[in-house]
Amino acid sequence: MKRFKLGSFRPSESGVRKMLGDLEADIMELVWEKDLASVREIHSILERDREIAYTTVMTVMSRLAEKNILFQERNGKQYLYKALLSKEEFNQTMFVSVFNGFHEDLGKKALSFFVENITEDAATLDELERLIKQKRRQIEE
Repeated sequence: MKRFKLGSFRPSESGVRKMLGDLEADIMELVWEKDLASVREIHSILERDREIAYTTVMTVMSRLAEKNILFQERNGKQYLYKALLSKEEFNQTMFVSVFNGFHEDLGKKALSFFVENITEDAATLDELERLIKQKRRQIEE
C-alpha cells in the first residue's frame, strides 16, 4: 500500500476531508474525476465557485505531490498531475492509517471499541465474522 503524508484527522468531516484540507480535498476530487490535469484546468474549474488565485492552486497541488498523494510530471512549460491512488485506495489507506494509530496507542482496546461501535446490525457482524475467518485461513496457509 502506498505511503503518503496525511494531515490531522478530522472525524466530523466527510470523505477525504477527514484527512485533507478543504482545498486539497476539492483538488483531489477534480483530479480523480479528470485522471490527468494541469494546474490551469483545476484552477479554471475551482474559479467558477470561488475567487482563488492560480498560485494558490499551484502551491497546493505541488504540496500534494510532495506528500506523495499526486504525481507531478513536466509537460513542456507546465506540470501535469495524476493521483497516485484511486479514491477507493486513498480512503482505504486513510482508514488503515487512522486505525493503526489508534491500535498503537490503545492496543486491544482499539479492537474492542471498534467491535462495540460498528453497528447493532447482525448482517454487519456476520460480515465481520466472515472476514475474520478469511484472515485466519490466510494466516494458516
